[in-house]
This record gives sequence, structure tokens and C-alpha cells, in this order.
Amino acid sequence: MRWSLIVERLRHTLRSIQTLTSRRIMTTPQTQLNELIAHLAALTEILALDPDSHWGTHFRNCLSTARALAGSRYDADELTGLACSVMSVYGGMGSFNDYAPWQNGRFIVGMELLDEASNRVYIAARAIRLRNATDVD
Repeated sequence: MRWSLIVERLRHTLRSIQTLTSRRIMTTPQTQLNELIAHLAALTEILALDPDSHWGTHFRNCLSTARALAGSRYDADELTGLACSVMSVYGGMGSFNDYAPWQNGRFIVGMELLDEASNRVYIAARAIRLRNATDVD
């Protein structure tokens, strides 16, 4: 058997496994909320390194709301509202995307993971919003 044929069969098998796996893994709203809470907690810890930033307050409030929802019987509208609140500070002039963690003319030590953490928060919130926008009961 030729190598190219073997490689192509392996690729096909891997694609099939990936498709089956993605179909089996169903994320629940609670799982998505827990993921958002974890990412918000990480982001707020990073933002706490800059006491002059007002962004920490926004994300701490979102984290508080998320934790309150996790401990209650929330509905889809409340979850969507949280996701929208999180996402509302991303994009546009003067938004969180423009935030530069500088203090005394220097980059604040510990802020190296800010971009990754903020992206994870946005993606988690977006997943909640999109799920609720497409759910049909």
C-alpha cells in the first residue's frame, strides 16, 4: 500500500473521530456558566494588579452576578443578560480592547496573560449568548 493512501485513510479516520466526539460532547448552560466564572475569576485577578484601572470593577461585578446565578435557578434571559453585560465592554473606541496596563511608564508585571484571559472571557460569554440565541424549546 502506498504511503499517501495510508496517510489519507488516517486523516479520514481522525476526521471521523473528531466529528463523533464533537457530537457526543454537549455543553450544558451550567457548564458554560462555570467556564465563564473560571475565566472571569482569572481575569479579575490579573486586573487587580492595576489599582488605577476601572475595568476590574466591571468584571468583578460580572463575576459576582455569575456566581449568584450559579447558586440559583436562573433562566435563559438572565444568562443571556450576563453574557451581554460581559461582552458590552469589548469593541469600539475607549473599550476594554484599548486598555493598556501601564504604570509609571512601564508595563505592569503580571499582565502578560491579560490578552489570553480577556479573550477566554469573551469567547465564554459569546458561547452563552449564541447558545441562548439559537435554543428552541
